[in-house]
Amino acid sequence: MDINATLTMEGEGNVEEELGRGKRNKKLSWQLKSLFDKEGKSVSSKADNQNTPKSSGWIKSTYTRRCIFHYATEDEKLEKKFIVWLGKEKRRGRKKEGQIDLYADDNSVRKKPYKLYHQKISSKMFFLELSDNKFDLDDKHIDIALYYLRKKECYHPRDHPFRCTTTDVLFDNYMALVYKDFSEDASDEFWCAGDNQLFLTPYVWGDSRRCGIAWTEVDKIFFPCRLPSEDDKAVTHFLLGVLDLNQKKIDVYDSIYSEPYEAGMNYMQMYARMIPHLLKFSQFDKNHKSFGNVFNKFDIQWQRSPHQTGSTDCGAFLVKFAELLMMGKDVQQFQPEDIKDFRNELV
Repeated sequence: MDINATLTMEGEGNVEEELGRGKRNKKLSWQLKSLFDKEGKSVSSKADNQNTPKSSGWIKSTYTRRCIFHYATEDEKLEKKFIVWLGKEKRRGRKKEGQIDLYADDNSVRKKPYKLYHQKISSKMFFLELSDNKFDLDDKHIDIALYYLRKKECYHPRDHPFRCTTTDVLFDNYMALVYKDFSEDASDEFWCAGDNQLFLTPYVWGDSRRCGIAWTEVDKIFFPCRLPSEDDKAVTHFLLGVLDLNQKKIDVYDSIYSEPYEAGMNYMQMYARMIPHLLKFSQFDKNHKSFGNVFNKFDIQWQRSPHQTGSTDCGAFLVKFAELLMMGKDVQQFQPEDIKDFRNELV
């Protein structure tokens, strides 16, 4: 992903800023429309608000819209309908008078694109690549999936035993870019440099328009890592890092290796060395209750996890690991042969 090109997306709003644990209640969850909603159809229902903590600061209402994560569980045919939609080759029937044709000359292109995270998706290929294990997941798939996991944590905090957030692939790109000039004795001037302060510190402070939850408000941070390619391929191997702020360690979940290996360990060393300096510069210890004031290098621990059987599923395993871990579940309970069903579920 071109870093300069991504800056054009920074001006758009971030739903997390309005939803995240009572922060900036400008928009409410029930104002968000599911992509499966039909125009003009109301999905309002009397809400018990059992998943909304009293201390969250959310505005209470008698009637609320159900969040997007209820649709798949309440409509068993929803996934099948969507898969059928993906497989349509041509439009059936004539367009009724006054009806808007959703497709251009190529019916795989949607005239009115879906807005997912900071992306506008107008092509079916995005969903086809997500559901078909013949394709690798790219940065866009990973970022959008993690965004909805963050939003799920905001909607259902009681289903998550600890507070957490994620970064995105762009953050990983920034880390690799900054690490080229990083040294162990990096001073505050290093972090104040234009690109470093513009790209990295806003993630810590919660000022990033892409991941708007401050690290001072959470216990763990999930970050996707993309190992560098030897032949400059756009998509390489993805693995998941989990930064535990309380224990000052980084747990690594890899769908190929359950033991440290040279390429993976070298890449994770980048996080283990840079993150403590970044936190120190951000005066993190003054705002996080249990972190303390020791900014040593983080320990790296490789965790056992299910192994992928296909060569294109590392991105999907990363998302699945994050989903299970955010809910306090054991990743080894997941069966590798179920990854195809999970990719359809993501769609």
